[in-house]
Amino acid sequence: MRLPPHTWRLAADERTRAAERHLLALAAVLALAALTAVVRLAAGGSPAQAGEAGHLAHVFAADRLDLLLDSAADAPLAWLQAGAYTALTDAFTRHTAALAGAREGMAVAAAVTAVLVWLLARRMGLRWWTAAAAVGVAALSPLVVEVQLGLRPENVATPWALGALVLLWTPHRHRRLEPDLWAVVLLVVAVITAPVTLVLAASAGWLVWRRGRRRLAQVLGAGFALGVAVGLGASSALSGLHLAGRGPTPAQWAAVDPVLAVAVVLGAVGGLCSALLRPLAIGVLGLLAVALVPGGPGSGALTVAAAPAVLLAAGAAELALTHRFRIGRHTGSRLLLGPTAVGLLVAAVLVVPVWPGALDAAAARRTDPGPLAGATRWLRENLPATPVVVDDAAWVDLVRAGRDPALTTRAAAGEPPPDAWVLLTPALRARGAVPGGETVAVFGTGPDRVEVDRPGAPGRGAAGETGARRHAGAALADSPRLTARPDVTALLRTGRVDPRVLTVLAGLTSSRPVRVTALPAVPGEDAAGQPRRQLLVTTAGEQADQVARYFAGQRGAYRPLSVTSTAEGVLVRYPPGAPAGLLTPFDPPP
Repeated sequence: MRLPPHTWRLAADERTRAAERHLLALAAVLALAALTAVVRLAAGGSPAQAGEAGHLAHVFAADRLDLLLDSAADAPLAWLQAGAYTALTDAFTRHTAALAGAREGMAVAAAVTAVLVWLLARRMGLRWWTAAAAVGVAALSPLVVEVQLGLRPENVATPWALGALVLLWTPHRHRRLEPDLWAVVLLVVAVITAPVTLVLAASAGWLVWRRGRRRLAQVLGAGFALGVAVGLGASSALSGLHLAGRGPTPAQWAAVDPVLAVAVVLGAVGGLCSALLRPLAIGVLGLLAVALVPGGPGSGALTVAAAPAVLLAAGAAELALTHRFRIGRHTGSRLLLGPTAVGLLVAAVLVVPVWPGALDAAAARRTDPGPLAGATRWLRENLPATPVVVDDAAWVDLVRAGRDPALTTRAAAGEPPPDAWVLLTPALRARGAVPGGETVAVFGTGPDRVEVDRPGAPGRGAAGETGARRHAGAALADSPRLTARPDVTALLRTGRVDPRVLTVLAGLTSSRPVRVTALPAVPGEDAAGQPRRQLLVTTAGEQADQVARYFAGQRGAYRPLSVTSTAEGVLVRYPPGAPAGLLTPFDPPP
């Protein structure tokens, strides 16, 4: 039987409208995913979260050094994935700050998570506007932004876990086996990447079990258990759970956006009352319960729960507003309709004025790179071949700047070499695990101060050394063979000149008149109270070569770090940290 022409036209129009709706939905989800990534990239330069510096070191080592660090066994697959992204995109080169480069991968993971939240909402049977609201709230909520911004294994694992739930969530009892097998693979990868995602296996198991195909559930469960056991192991699982506990506490996360924190808890509890939301609610409530265990993987559990919890809150709101909230055979949504609408209105009134300011503050927070950059430059110029102990973030910056990793020891890696200098950053100072010594250079002030300390050297006290330098400097300033500007003479008389400079300069004045133009300061050393160890001697013609050879020919403790002939004269620089006792004859009387 042939259909009338107008029937064909109606069918064609319907197909066209359906295609337009699909394109509109695709454009909407891609726009929301892009918004998610942009917001997180804008905040990529904010200060590191607790434990994030160690994660940065693992990712950098996997990218640039092609190795896993000593403690990378906690989450090796996470570091390999993040390192692969930074290597393929050259993120560490494109970003000035190493942490911002590593966080770029987390922004991409958050965008993928946004797409998966949309797909999961549609697979669950929720309306498109519910899916859009969930993704939009997750994209702009300061709480979710802070959670997804951090360089953490859980942020790498969340897309894998959500992808598994998308594949398993189906209304069909019988279907092809391939989606279920791929879901098991994705869930195994998620658990190996971050063991705390094992809690979401409860949601996956519920989805498979409710189909009523017991043999299928047993096969998939056995495959999942075997994959996790082979890929992870008990010791690595415990280490990974311990790693997930590093970071802000649940109370600190909730304080970022208390309205959303309350909403997601209510949505997760309400989801248990709906057969539609119950599988996801079980997993989210399990993660929230794990987060509250004292000493447990609280920070990591909340990181995984953030996106699906927002989806649960949006889904619960839709079911309450559309009269589809059922408890067993009884419908209770009519009683919830009014309170839900009022609650949504109150929440909107509370968060709309707050979120823009919170997001602007997150994007504006920046760590001052000046102190660490100055210390890095000082080490490169003055201690290029000396072992140095640093924290994880500084280790990345130093190796990234070209320093030999063999000469740069992470404080977290174990016992440092006994002769190693210490780059004392705020993070290392807070740990108090590395004993300091004599402070040789200081960069910055206040809590951001970075110091360079040399190992505690036995010998004379600081007061005795200063007195000896003062007596020797005064004798040199009174010498008729030395010509110097008043500021140079003042430095000599106040004991602010390195004993090696004083000794070698005294030897030079014994053979010829000498004009000292300046005693240039080395950046960072005046703030540490160190004596000047640079000397600019004015010479001309053949005399300049003779003076340069004189300084370059010194041996032992008096050998300069560099001797440079400039247009102004001969610039001599000695290594940092003069040995004690070089000016014994000039000791002040007791």
